Amino acid sequence: MAILLLAGCSPERNLARKYVKTHNGTGIMIVPLYELYKDNLTLNYDTAIKYSPDQLDSLAWEQSCFIKHVSDSVFLTLFTNSLINKLNSEGFDVYVDGSSDIFLSLPDPKWMVQIAQLQLNEEHMFNYTEVYSEETGEPITDSLRINQVTLSSWFEVSRANTGNKQVLFLEGYIQDNIKHGVDFNLMEGSVGLKQDRDSIDMDDVKRMAYDLGKKHAELLYDYFINDYIRDNLPSGIINRKYFYFDHKSKSLKQGQKERFDVVN
Repeated sequence: MAILLLAGCSPERNLARKYVKTHNGTGIMIVPLYELYKDNLTLNYDTAIKYSPDQLDSLAWEQSCFIKHVSDSVFLTLFTNSLINKLNSEGFDVYVDGSSDIFLSLPDPKWMVQIAQLQLNEEHMFNYTEVYSEETGEPITDSLRINQVTLSSWFEVSRANTGNKQVLFLEGYIQDNIKHGVDFNLMEGSVGLKQDRDSIDMDDVKRMAYDLGKKHAELLYDYFINDYIRDNLPSGIINRKYFYFDHKSKSLKQGQKERFDVVN
């Protein structure tokens, strides 16, 4: 006779499941941001010349490939609307500044989420690859500049009617995609390496605003799940497990590489 022992679910998983089933209608107040901080970190200038800070800012602006073409209002609208729409689709009851009376009348728990700062940086790096000279056939080092646009965010999150606030940090980026391949010349019988560039453009920057707004909503959902677990664990049990909601399989999973960094 075989004896089968079935391990029960952990208290953390049970609480995570309960939150997923019961969180619909939970109120969230989003306090939007109206200024996008932007910086070009690829500034190149003659160090023999002494520039004023304003002149350096002007040089950085003129030398930028992307940020000087970014409209604050367009970028922030794409980001914020994507954030709100995703939270709504996950069952939360989302409000924005101006509807605070209705929000405050909702039952607890409810959340205040302030988009404290968004920083858009333009950067670049160089990709070095050994290729073969078409003239001599000897290996040489070839370099390609890889453009990158990075968005850093700081969210201030707290339960309404409490003084407990945490600052959540996240950073995401897009960059040129460099594909390596083999270049075979049948006539000359030579083989070399080649690099093809798939460059980012302004449409990618706009898409980044939308995608990262959605990603922030997903990670906020995970943050709320784990806050609920910590708040409702039986006394004496220390929570060492992190759960997240897999939006593709519509199921809970344990362990998550993508999560906010808690600043304080």
